[in-house]
Amino acid sequence: MKKVILFSVLISITCLPVAAQKKPEKPPTSCPLQLEQSPELRGFRMGMTQAAVLARLPGVTIEKPDKFGMARLRLSIIDSSSLIKSSARDKGVQPDMLAAPSDGSAFVIDSGRFPALSGVRKIQMRMIDGRLAYLQISYSDEIKWESVDQFVDTISTTLKLPKEWQVPEDAEGGGQQKELRCEGFVIAANTIGDPLDVHAGPELIVQDLAAWTAMSKRQNDIVEKARREDEDKRKAFKP
Repeated sequence: MKKVILFSVLISITCLPVAAQKKPEKPPTSCPLQLEQSPELRGFRMGMTQAAVLARLPGVTIEKPDKFGMARLRLSIIDSSSLIKSSARDKGVQPDMLAAPSDGSAFVIDSGRFPALSGVRKIQMRMIDGRLAYLQISYSDEIKWESVDQFVDTISTTLKLPKEWQVPEDAEGGGQQKELRCEGFVIAANTIGDPLDVHAGPELIVQDLAAWTAMSKRQNDIVEKARREDEDKRKAFKP
């Protein structure tokens, strides 16, 4: 009789629904680094104030933030040392007349005046509430990388980052993208290059996750408020 009862108990346990079984705990992130530990790229780091960014770029200005608190900046870096005459070389900084409105403030700068940016082709920044929350750096193709794995391995060693880079869920480009998601930021790398720039090499992108989440919520709140106001107007309409 005891054997029958024991057998019944075992059957009951193994037949429990999946939802009733204890779920395994979520493993800790492989990169526990916080925002203040984000890597510095060519003198720029997540969370820097706009004033600190501009202090490193004399002659550059940034547009006023939009209604969501975001301001944009694009820098195209040239090396005018081989040019006979260049206004960019004389001034060091000049407005980028080829930039699109979506680029925000845009400038062409000479790496001769900004040696820290030597080997860089393009930089894009996004400020949220006056702090750097997005940094994209496109490097030149003077260094040849055999794969994105070789690139991120060098990045991890140089910047002292964990080496648990993963392929992004929405990755495109035939295995040329990797990302490292940390507690306070995410850093992504790719070796796809800019198809519009024949000398473009790999890219690094760093983002402040909390800042982007806060701005997304702000956008949703503004959109929802506008929707409610429109609905109230429709209800109050008198023919």
